[in-house]
Amino acid sequence: MTLAIGVPSPETAARRSSALAVVASGAAAFALLSPDPFADAYFAAWVLSVVALAAVAAVGAWTNRTPLVWAAALPTIGLAILGMMSIGLFVAPVALLLLLTAGFSQAAGPREGVRESILADPPSGREMLLKAFAGVGVVAAGVGLVYLGAVAQPLFGACARETLSCALAKTHWDAVGVTALGLLSVCLGGWLLWRQQYVARVLASATTEYSRR
Repeated sequence: MTLAIGVPSPETAARRSSALAVVASGAAAFALLSPDPFADAYFAAWVLSVVALAAVAAVGAWTNRTPLVWAAALPTIGLAILGMMSIGLFVAPVALLLLLTAGFSQAAGPREGVRESILADPPSGREMLLKAFAGVGVVAAGVGLVYLGAVAQPLFGACARETLSCALAKTHWDAVGVTALGLLSVCLGGWLLWRQQYVARVLASATTEYSRR
């Protein structure tokens, strides 16, 4: 569907920019990792994480799940900034495309039927407030777990040569597990907060539409 002749809808634009982001991430990975992809396992992991995040954002864009797009776009933008002296130049185009994808996805709105389902059974203000507080708590717990897993202790041991076999042998898997759990908690809490603000917007919009009649 298009808004006018030659002008794609936000949903279509989000899908196109996400596809370009996947292509750009693949090109960046090829340029950074060839000809020996796993000569430095840690470096390869960072590069391949950009490809994975672009793929996640594409899934979010094509299924009209805006929080999933933002969850992939924000870490990619952070990686582009933190890695500006190394891989940042290659990651920057991907980050820009994912930022555009998130913006287009936000403009496209929710999946069909989501707004109607909220209005059919609207939650109470107390219920929304409790869920928002729960979201804040889950995010805070996740940040704490990430700190314990990735900051308070090293995720990986030192290798004389950072090959894949040495990286796997020197990985502190307990710390990786705690960090992964923390990141999952942050995502879950963030989704809860995003959901409550979206529900509030839908209810406010419905109230405004009703008052104008």
